Amino acid sequence: MPISYREQAQLTCPHCGGEFRADIWLIIDADEEPAAAAALRREEINIVVCPHCQASGPAGAPLMYHDARARRVLFAPAPGAADHEIRDQARDLHALLVGSIDPEQRRPYLADVDIAQDMSGLAHLLRRLDARRRPAAPPPPPPVTEPPPLLAAVEALLAADTTADLERVLVDHPELLEPATRTTLDQLAEVADTQGEREIAQALRNARELLTDMQRPREPARLTTIPPEALQALLGAQSDTELKQVIARYPLLLQPEVDELLAAEIELALAGDAEQMAHLLEVRRMALATVRASTVSPADLETAIEALLLAEDEATIVHVLEQYPLLLSETAEQALWEFAAEARVGGDEELARHAIACREMLRRVRAGLEEDRS
Repeated sequence: MPISYREQAQLTCPHCGGEFRADIWLIIDADEEPAAAAALRREEINIVVCPHCQASGPAGAPLMYHDARARRVLFAPAPGAADHEIRDQARDLHALLVGSIDPEQRRPYLADVDIAQDMSGLAHLLRRLDARRRPAAPPPPPPVTEPPPLLAAVEALLAADTTADLERVLVDHPELLEPATRTTLDQLAEVADTQGEREIAQALRNARELLTDMQRPREPARLTTIPPEALQALLGAQSDTELKQVIARYPLLLQPEVDELLAAEIELALAGDAEQMAHLLEVRRMALATVRASTVSPADLETAIEALLLAEDEATIVHVLEQYPLLLSETAEQALWEFAAEARVGGDEELARHAIACREMLRRVRAGLEEDRS
């Protein structure tokens, strides 16, 4: 079964508006299609010509590149694709790629997909890899039995270079969430030491420490001042609904030290004879205290997580985040991790994967909010 894949696409010429069909590469396997791989390196892949006006240009399609010898899978999204579209494109092409590879030939590197910014970035990355590639290695040995799932998961974990890579590994290998995994890694490391495999033993211990660090809840940095834009938005909230929206945009307002900072602001306002401002600050301080008290309720947290897991589209997710701003807290992140671990122990791997994916999404939302405020 061929790995490379192309299909006929219906295109519209941006110059004359004429419609036509053209063959578009969606997956290129380096060994099967060396000519297409070379064209990709020259940035000449998926260039189409309009039969009506003879104008030429890129087809605007995503592309996945597979090189078994280099153990690499690369992906370039369609130009102008939104974040969720990029994830969908990468997921669909990755599933098609893995499905076309013989099960005996599948290796752990297939789970690690490097994403380029665009087709030009993908070509540049290939040229860089070519420049660093060593002389051709001897022919690969006959296919061997795949390592146990845990070892394959550990290999993928150690190969992860970024936080996003780590989150993707956890989605693909929820078995890493099992409570017994770290104990198993310690035992395997001891066996490797006994057999003189020092590097393998150290790699297994590194994997255990990495998992321990990722499962350890992170304490948010203590606030020393309230960002002016957050304070302004808080003062402008005229209803409970608006207050929830402000908290969703600025989850730091739920940190305990905000109460002390607002008290200091009240004292300053009173010292400056701004009694009306002091009263408004006190009203908002009390409102935040009420919300903060509700966010630590285990029942509320469980309800919020259940609503998030049941959300089926982006609009519903946005509504859930507005309704439950506590989902953007470190507590919710840790609770989702524990939920995924329990689902895995209970044999529900699909639910475990979904919980980890939701956790990854919340972390991206929080990072985006932090960028907006910086």
